[in-house]
Amino acid sequence: MKLSVAVTIALAALAPPLMAQSKSQLKRELKKLERSAKKDPDELLAAANWAREHDLEKEATQILQKILKLDPDHVGANEALGNELVDGKWIDKADAEARREKELEAKYAAQGFEKVDGIWVEAEHVDDAKKGIYHDGGETVTHDEKKALQGGWVRHPRLGILIRERYLEKAKEGYFPLGDGKWGDLKEADQFHADIETPWILRSHYATIISTINLEKLEELATEVSRGFEIVQPVLGHAVIPPAKRPVILIARTQSEYQNYGSALGDGTDVAGAFLIRDEARFKIQFQGEVRGAVCENHKEWGTRYLHHAAAISYVNALAETSGSDLPLWFVHGVGSLASRFEKDSDAGWFGKQHVAKGGVHNLKSFFKGYDLNGNQSATDVAYNIFQAGLVLSYAMKGGNQEATNALLEVTNALSGKGGNASKAVSDLEKLLINCKDGIVEHLTALIAKSP
Repeated sequence: MKLSVAVTIALAALAPPLMAQSKSQLKRELKKLERSAKKDPDELLAAANWAREHDLEKEATQILQKILKLDPDHVGANEALGNELVDGKWIDKADAEARREKELEAKYAAQGFEKVDGIWVEAEHVDDAKKGIYHDGGETVTHDEKKALQGGWVRHPRLGILIRERYLEKAKEGYFPLGDGKWGDLKEADQFHADIETPWILRSHYATIISTINLEKLEELATEVSRGFEIVQPVLGHAVIPPAKRPVILIARTQSEYQNYGSALGDGTDVAGAFLIRDEARFKIQFQGEVRGAVCENHKEWGTRYLHHAAAISYVNALAETSGSDLPLWFVHGVGSLASRFEKDSDAGWFGKQHVAKGGVHNLKSFFKGYDLNGNQSATDVAYNIFQAGLVLSYAMKGGNQEATNALLEVTNALSGKGGNASKAVSDLEKLLINCKDGIVEHLTALIAKSP
């Protein structure tokens, strides 16, 4: 499952020079690949995939059709064209969809289902479907996911990604998709997905996780990603994220890989160990659409905290996008700080000691106005800004100031769809907190008293 096919990601800085070539140059390069492939179907498929990766759709289709003339049953070419295997015979995409639609209508219309945007839904879920939210097996899914599920796709029992139903038994036996219709065991899959262009895609409870880390380790890390969401759910009102905004977490296996992601995709805050990609660097997730993912480093000592931080900032960003809010950087990374530094009072107290050593609580008006995280700052300044952003939110949550708690609740309500403007609510929260320096210092002192 190629990154460029299943997760089209904007990695211009990591991609080969061909990405900058003109259309005519790309077509000439494609011709070379075709000539080199000769009549080998698998080599031709690789050329077709290359063409698609470089937006040469017409040429890719022509190559795929050429493959089917050589081998009508070639799995990779048929699937790339959207053809489907029905009763042991490949039929083209249009015929397959027409046949499936006829079967679905006979099945669901008789059960009282209604059709919304081409999808059959239960009567009680029609209103949600009109909002782009579809239900399946106790969870919410996107329009494209639901369409695929009704069209015979199923979830891989271990990865949670969608696969064609005919591969389910193979998946249950411990095999994994390797792209182009090929499957392999765990060892082969780990090797295949160790490449930055073909990473693992793992669907956890809260997020879609992408990484080149081996699967067993990645599953362990996925539990920490979930923990990051759970830590900050109270401050975010336990708001449910719409399926189209489902968070995506990209976990870098090495520091070098993380730095490459930061250079290619970063919003400048990668010095925090976890960051949201730039808005213009959004990438596509199959069956979901364009997303603004979060990236973190699997650091030997700080990895768990970075995972929590990435989960939290992706959560608050998804809610902000859903509500149409423009949140200040301090608030986004403040929520991340709650997950990475304030899970336990004893942890917060330990970080609090370091904060006091860096000067303690500074002027809050200038802190909010000038908040930043960037590579030009010292490590001390970065750590200071991350902790203090979490500290003021921690104070608003449980510092004993009901007015501050109510102000934070206004932000929570707005982000969770219960009314209000989140951007304005954060601004109001800032104005209140500016006059609460003494209370915040007392809260910090209380946390330090609980440190080891």
